[in-house]
This record gives sequence, structure tokens and C-alpha cells, in this order.
Amino acid sequence: MSSYVNRVGDLSIPDEEQTAAETADAANPVTKPSHYQGYAGIECKEAMESMLGTDLYIAYMQGCAFKYLWRWKEKNGIEDLQKARECIDNMLDALGCDRS
Repeated sequence: MSSYVNRVGDLSIPDEEQTAAETADAANPVTKPSHYQGYAGIECKEAMESMLGTDLYIAYMQGCAFKYLWRWKEKNGIEDLQKARECIDNMLDALGCDRS
């Protein structure tokens, strides 16, 4: 979690400069897009797996991988192929498998 969260339930407004710096350092458009990082530092995919359970989370990631593979030539090119691979890696992680 981000350093500004002092305790569970702390909803105080963080220092904007510190938060922006933390997000910029950690963000990557393929593996860790900034728009999927929650206000308190919780990743969307982690919250989703917790909410859905592993089986439904894996099914969702499979659908996302399919979407990126379907559109890669017409939309974002290589970046979409990398995103599809990231979805598959997320599936492997959820299954407890080695990525290699």
C-alpha cells in the first residue's frame, strides 16, 4: 500500500506531489497501468480476484486476452499483444503456475 495510508479506514487526502511520484514510478502501460491503481494502492486485478474468486477471475482474464489478440492489428499493435500476454500471465499467477 502507498505510504500515505496510515491505518485501515484512513481516508485522508494524500500529498498530491508524493502520490503522483509514486504512481509515475510504478506505472507501466502494459503490466501496471496507472488508471488501474486504486486510490489506496490496491490493484484492480487483485480486488477483482478477491471479489470474483479465482475461477471467475481466470475466465475474465481469458476474455481480456482474447480481446487484445482480436484487435491488436487495428488498435495498439505490439502493445496489445503484450497486454494479452500480461492477461495470460495473470491467469498463470492465479493458478499458482510458473510463468516460464
